[in-house]
Amino acid sequence: MPKYLAVAEKVYKNIKKDSLFTDDITQNLNCLISQIRKAIKGTDFKLKFNYIDFEENLTKPLSECKVQIDLSVMPKFANEGEYLLWLAGFIERITEGGKPKLPPISQFLPPGFNMSKDAFPVSVAPQKEEHADMIINYFKSEDFSKTNKTPS
Repeated sequence: MPKYLAVAEKVYKNIKKDSLFTDDITQNLNCLISQIRKAIKGTDFKLKFNYIDFEENLTKPLSECKVQIDLSVMPKFANEGEYLLWLAGFIERITEGGKPKLPPISQFLPPGFNMSKDAFPVSVAPQKEEHADMIINYFKSEDFSKTNKTPS
């Protein structure tokens, strides 16, 4: 996530410096993509999509869109901290090549592998009274009195 935040900060500063945002959401998102392209040039990031139809994403249900990106949670550009966090997540969803995601552990298990509870013995926890005695004995021990000087 730190790599995505660094790219997001760079994009946000460029947009703010050049006053590129307007009242048109679609135009702002297209501008955002062009700034992201410039920011990731020369890095290990690569855009997953050549073109994203933001008009489609804003008018149709998410399930009907070709590129499924939820834009309903997009904050206002003026809220810098909130916008940066959203932008970092947005960049993470539309790019690849950053930190590789680990595959699910189920891919490493052979088919038909079963695990029984008998394979690992479970140790029995000591009685609650033993816990209390252990705590009281610790506070009465020399180790405790040496390390923690109590006022007398």
